[in-house]
Amino acid sequence: MATASALSPMAGLFNGLLRLYIRRALPIIAADQRAVDEARNLNHRLRTAASFRASDNAGYIDRTGLEG
Repeated sequence: MATASALSPMAGLFNGLLRLYIRRALPIIAADQRAVDEARNLNHRLRTAASFRASDNAGYIDRTGLEG
């Protein structure tokens, strides 16, 4: 990539605006990714709980030897 001094004024302005946008967008993107990950984890926990409940109700879970 050319250095800032080797760019035309318009290219330098565009380059600067892109760098500014990227610098400001990174924290927002990270927050959005965290929110999506939390939603996926919640969805997984709920599906796992529902599957466990269905298996337990059907009698597929053997609890022999688990009682103290």
